Amino acid sequence: MTNKQTSQAPWYSEEYGFFGPGYLKEYEAMLPQEKTLAEVDFLEKMLALQKGVKILDCPCGHGRHSVELARRGYDVTGQDLNGFFIEEAKKAAAQAGVSMRWNKGDMRELPFENEFDVALNLFTAFGYLESDDEDQKALDAVARTLKRGGKFVLDVINRDRVVRNYRPNHWAKLSDGSVVLTEAEFDHTTGRNNEKRTRIDVDGKREEFSLPLRMYTVVELVKMFGKAGLTIKEMYGNYAGEPLTFDSKRFILVAEKN
Repeated sequence: MTNKQTSQAPWYSEEYGFFGPGYLKEYEAMLPQEKTLAEVDFLEKMLALQKGVKILDCPCGHGRHSVELARRGYDVTGQDLNGFFIEEAKKAAAQAGVSMRWNKGDMRELPFENEFDVALNLFTAFGYLESDDEDQKALDAVARTLKRGGKFVLDVINRDRVVRNYRPNHWAKLSDGSVVLTEAEFDHTTGRNNEKRTRIDVDGKREEFSLPLRMYTVVELVKMFGKAGLTIKEMYGNYAGEPLTFDSKRFILVAEKN
Protein backbone atom coordinates (compact mmCIF):
# COMPACT_ATOMS: atom_id res chain seq x y z
CA MET A 1 0.00 0.00 0.00
CA THR A 2 1.18 3.50 -0.83
CA ASN A 3 0.20 5.94 1.91
CA LYS A 4 0.56 9.53 0.75
CA GLN A 5 -0.50 10.85 4.16
CA THR A 6 3.10 10.62 5.35
CA SER A 7 4.50 12.59 2.42
CA GLN A 8 6.01 15.98 3.20
CA ALA A 9 4.94 17.39 -0.16
CA PRO A 10 1.76 19.54 -0.25
CA TRP A 11 -1.26 17.49 -1.29
CA TYR A 12 -1.80 19.62 -4.41
CA SER A 13 1.77 19.13 -5.65
CA GLU A 14 2.86 16.76 -8.40
CA GLU A 15 5.19 14.98 -5.97
CA TYR A 16 2.31 14.01 -3.66
CA GLY A 17 0.78 11.97 -6.45
CA PHE A 18 -2.94 12.68 -6.22
CA PHE A 19 -3.05 14.77 -9.40
CA GLY A 20 -1.75 12.30 -11.95
CA PRO A 21 -3.01 9.42 -14.12
CA GLY A 22 -5.12 8.11 -11.24
CA TYR A 23 -6.91 11.44 -10.95
CA LEU A 24 -7.75 11.51 -14.66
CA LYS A 25 -9.09 7.96 -14.44
CA GLU A 26 -11.13 8.81 -11.35
CA TYR A 27 -12.77 11.84 -12.95
CA GLU A 28 -13.11 10.75 -16.60
CA ALA A 29 -16.77 9.76 -16.21
CA MET A 30 -17.54 13.16 -14.67
CA LEU A 31 -15.84 15.13 -17.43
CA PRO A 32 -17.15 14.08 -20.85
CA GLN A 33 -16.40 16.32 -23.82
CA GLU A 34 -20.04 17.43 -23.94
CA LYS A 35 -19.67 18.91 -20.45
CA THR A 36 -16.56 20.85 -21.44
CA LEU A 37 -18.24 22.22 -24.58
CA ALA A 38 -21.26 23.38 -22.57
CA GLU A 39 -19.06 25.07 -19.98
CA VAL A 40 -17.05 26.91 -22.63
CA ASP A 41 -20.30 27.90 -24.37
CA PHE A 42 -21.42 29.48 -21.11
CA LEU A 43 -18.13 31.31 -20.60
CA GLU A 44 -18.26 32.71 -24.14
CA LYS A 45 -21.80 34.00 -23.73
CA MET A 46 -21.51 35.24 -20.15
CA LEU A 47 -18.23 37.10 -20.78
CA ALA A 48 -19.20 38.20 -24.31
CA LEU A 49 -15.80 37.04 -25.53
CA GLN A 50 -14.39 38.51 -28.72
CA LYS A 51 -11.93 36.65 -30.93
CA GLY A 52 -8.34 37.32 -29.98
CA VAL A 53 -8.93 38.25 -26.33
CA LYS A 54 -6.14 37.11 -24.03
CA ILE A 55 -7.18 34.47 -21.51
CA LEU A 56 -5.24 32.99 -18.59
CA ASP A 57 -6.39 29.57 -17.36
CA CYS A 58 -4.76 28.85 -13.99
CA PRO A 59 -4.61 26.18 -12.80
CA CYS A 60 -5.25 24.77 -16.26
CA GLY A 61 -4.97 21.09 -15.30
CA HIS A 62 -4.79 18.85 -18.34
CA GLY A 63 -6.10 21.64 -20.59
CA ARG A 64 -9.77 20.72 -20.62
CA HIS A 65 -10.97 24.33 -20.97
CA SER A 66 -7.75 25.91 -22.28
CA VAL A 67 -7.58 23.83 -25.43
CA GLU A 68 -11.24 24.28 -26.32
CA LEU A 69 -10.97 28.05 -25.84
CA ALA A 70 -7.88 28.15 -28.06
CA ARG A 71 -9.70 26.04 -30.65
CA ARG A 72 -12.38 28.74 -30.76
CA GLY A 73 -9.87 31.44 -31.61
CA TYR A 74 -8.86 32.95 -28.28
CA ASP A 75 -5.29 33.73 -27.22
CA VAL A 76 -4.91 31.33 -24.29
CA THR A 77 -2.15 30.80 -21.76
CA GLY A 78 -2.33 27.82 -19.41
CA GLN A 79 -0.41 27.60 -16.15
CA ASP A 80 -0.31 24.72 -13.68
CA LEU A 81 2.01 23.56 -10.92
CA ASN A 82 1.80 19.98 -12.16
CA GLY A 83 4.22 19.05 -14.94
CA PHE A 84 2.26 15.88 -15.77
CA PHE A 85 -0.85 17.97 -16.42
CA ILE A 86 1.10 20.45 -18.55
CA GLU A 87 2.37 17.61 -20.74
CA GLU A 88 -1.13 16.15 -21.06
CA ALA A 89 -2.44 19.60 -22.01
CA LYS A 90 0.26 20.00 -24.66
CA LYS A 91 -0.75 16.65 -26.16
CA ALA A 92 -4.40 17.72 -26.23
CA ALA A 93 -3.48 21.02 -27.90
CA ALA A 94 -1.43 19.21 -30.55
CA GLN A 95 -4.32 16.83 -31.25
CA ALA A 96 -6.66 19.81 -31.60
CA GLY A 97 -4.20 21.59 -33.89
CA VAL A 98 -3.93 24.71 -31.73
CA SER A 99 -0.94 26.71 -30.57
CA MET A 100 -0.86 27.91 -26.98
CA ARG A 101 1.50 29.20 -24.35
CA TRP A 102 2.10 26.93 -21.35
CA ASN A 103 3.80 27.77 -18.08
CA LYS A 104 4.65 25.48 -15.17
CA GLY A 105 4.41 27.32 -11.89
CA ASP A 106 2.62 28.14 -8.65
CA MET A 107 -0.62 30.15 -8.86
CA ARG A 108 0.79 32.51 -6.23
CA GLU A 109 3.72 33.37 -8.52
CA LEU A 110 2.24 34.27 -11.88
CA PRO A 111 4.88 35.86 -14.16
CA PHE A 112 2.44 38.24 -15.87
CA GLU A 113 1.26 41.77 -15.18
CA ASN A 114 -1.67 43.74 -16.70
CA GLU A 115 -1.66 41.29 -19.62
CA PHE A 116 -4.96 39.41 -19.73
CA ASP A 117 -8.55 40.33 -20.52
CA VAL A 118 -9.87 37.26 -18.71
CA ALA A 119 -8.51 34.89 -16.05
CA LEU A 120 -10.10 31.57 -15.14
CA ASN A 121 -9.85 29.30 -12.09
CA LEU A 122 -12.28 26.43 -12.69
CA PHE A 123 -13.45 23.09 -11.30
CA THR A 124 -12.67 23.74 -7.62
CA ALA A 125 -9.00 24.61 -7.99
CA PHE A 126 -9.14 27.22 -5.20
CA GLY A 127 -8.86 26.55 -1.46
CA TYR A 128 -5.98 24.09 -1.86
CA LEU A 129 -3.30 26.12 -0.09
CA GLU A 130 -2.18 25.86 3.51
CA SER A 131 -3.98 28.94 4.88
CA ASP A 132 -6.42 31.71 4.00
CA ASP A 133 -3.44 34.06 3.67
CA GLU A 134 -1.90 31.80 1.01
CA ASP A 135 -5.21 31.65 -0.87
CA GLN A 136 -5.29 35.45 -0.70
CA LYS A 137 -1.85 35.53 -2.32
CA ALA A 138 -3.27 33.49 -5.20
CA LEU A 139 -6.09 36.00 -5.69
CA ASP A 140 -3.66 38.92 -5.48
CA ALA A 141 -1.48 37.27 -8.12
CA VAL A 142 -4.31 36.65 -10.57
CA ALA A 143 -5.54 40.23 -10.14
CA ARG A 144 -2.09 41.52 -11.11
CA THR A 145 -2.25 39.58 -14.38
CA LEU A 146 -5.44 41.32 -15.48
CA LYS A 147 -5.82 44.55 -17.39
CA ARG A 148 -8.00 47.19 -15.70
CA GLY A 149 -11.60 46.09 -16.25
CA GLY A 150 -10.47 42.52 -16.92
CA LYS A 151 -12.71 39.68 -15.73
CA PHE A 152 -11.91 36.86 -13.34
CA VAL A 153 -14.08 33.74 -13.15
CA LEU A 154 -13.83 31.45 -10.13
CA ASP A 155 -15.75 28.16 -10.14
CA VAL A 156 -15.79 26.06 -6.97
CA ILE A 157 -18.04 23.49 -5.36
CA ASN A 158 -20.91 25.10 -3.44
CA ARG A 159 -20.08 24.93 0.27
CA ASP A 160 -23.71 25.42 1.31
CA ARG A 161 -24.87 22.37 -0.62
CA VAL A 162 -21.98 20.24 0.67
CA VAL A 163 -22.75 21.10 4.30
CA ARG A 164 -26.54 20.74 3.94
CA ASN A 165 -26.18 17.32 2.32
CA TYR A 166 -23.01 16.13 4.01
CA ARG A 167 -21.83 12.62 3.10
CA PRO A 168 -18.91 11.71 5.37
CA ASN A 169 -18.36 8.30 3.76
CA HIS A 170 -19.03 7.13 0.22
CA TRP A 171 -17.47 5.08 -2.55
CA ALA A 172 -17.45 4.86 -6.34
CA LYS A 173 -16.57 2.12 -8.80
CA LEU A 174 -14.68 3.24 -11.88
CA SER A 175 -15.02 1.95 -15.44
CA ASP A 176 -11.92 -0.24 -15.14
CA GLY A 177 -13.22 -1.94 -12.00
CA SER A 178 -11.12 -0.01 -9.50
CA VAL A 179 -12.77 1.54 -6.45
CA VAL A 180 -12.43 4.94 -4.78
CA LEU A 181 -13.36 5.24 -1.10
CA THR A 182 -13.90 8.66 0.50
CA GLU A 183 -13.95 9.32 4.24
CA ALA A 184 -14.52 12.96 5.14
CA GLU A 185 -14.99 15.29 8.08
CA PHE A 186 -15.97 18.95 7.82
CA ASP A 187 -14.21 21.24 10.29
CA HIS A 188 -16.63 24.08 11.04
CA THR A 189 -13.97 26.08 12.88
CA THR A 190 -11.70 26.30 9.81
CA GLY A 191 -14.14 25.79 6.95
CA ARG A 192 -12.04 22.88 5.69
CA ASN A 193 -13.38 19.63 4.33
CA ASN A 194 -10.78 17.04 5.31
CA GLU A 195 -10.96 14.01 3.07
CA LYS A 196 -9.12 10.72 3.13
CA ARG A 197 -9.32 9.29 -0.39
CA THR A 198 -8.35 5.64 -0.99
CA ARG A 199 -7.90 4.26 -4.49
CA ILE A 200 -7.94 0.47 -4.86
CA ASP A 201 -7.16 -0.91 -8.30
CA VAL A 202 -8.30 -4.27 -9.70
CA ASP A 203 -5.06 -5.91 -8.51
CA GLY A 204 -5.65 -4.75 -4.94
CA LYS A 205 -3.04 -1.98 -4.95
CA ARG A 206 -4.05 0.79 -2.56
CA GLU A 207 -3.13 4.45 -2.52
CA GLU A 208 -4.25 6.77 0.27
CA PHE A 209 -4.38 10.56 0.05
CA SER A 210 -5.25 13.31 2.54
CA LEU A 211 -7.11 16.15 0.80
CA PRO A 212 -7.87 19.21 2.99
CA LEU A 213 -9.99 21.64 0.95
CA ARG A 214 -10.91 25.09 2.27
CA MET A 215 -14.51 25.91 1.34
CA TYR A 216 -15.30 29.61 1.49
CA THR A 217 -18.63 31.35 2.06
CA VAL A 218 -19.87 34.11 -0.23
CA VAL A 219 -19.12 36.73 2.44
CA GLU A 220 -15.56 35.49 2.86
CA LEU A 221 -14.87 35.57 -0.87
CA VAL A 222 -16.35 39.04 -1.29
CA LYS A 223 -13.86 40.31 1.30
CA MET A 224 -10.92 38.42 -0.21
CA PHE A 225 -11.73 39.58 -3.73
CA GLY A 226 -11.98 43.16 -2.46
CA LYS A 227 -8.51 42.94 -0.91
CA ALA A 228 -7.17 41.82 -4.29
CA GLY A 229 -8.79 44.76 -6.09
CA LEU A 230 -11.57 42.65 -7.61
CA THR A 231 -15.26 43.47 -7.45
CA ILE A 232 -17.75 40.61 -7.75
CA LYS A 233 -20.28 41.43 -10.47
CA GLU A 234 -22.24 38.21 -10.92
CA MET A 235 -22.81 34.86 -9.21
CA TYR A 236 -24.23 31.67 -10.70
CA GLY A 237 -25.14 28.22 -9.43
CA ASN A 238 -24.24 26.26 -12.55
CA TYR A 239 -23.08 26.52 -16.16
CA ALA A 240 -26.64 26.99 -17.33
CA GLY A 241 -26.49 30.48 -15.82
CA GLU A 242 -29.04 29.79 -13.10
CA PRO A 243 -28.91 31.82 -9.86
CA LEU A 244 -26.83 30.62 -6.92
CA THR A 245 -28.95 28.87 -4.26
CA PHE A 246 -28.26 26.68 -1.23
CA ASP A 247 -28.78 23.63 -3.45
CA SER A 248 -26.65 24.71 -6.43
CA LYS A 249 -23.90 22.23 -7.28
CA ARG A 250 -21.46 24.94 -8.36
CA PHE A 251 -20.52 28.38 -7.03
CA ILE A 252 -19.42 30.55 -9.96
CA LEU A 253 -18.24 34.09 -9.32
CA VAL A 254 -17.49 36.69 -11.97
CA ALA A 255 -15.37 39.62 -10.82
CA GLU A 256 -13.88 42.70 -12.48
CA LYS A 257 -10.51 44.28 -11.77
CA ASN A 258 -10.91 47.77 -10.34
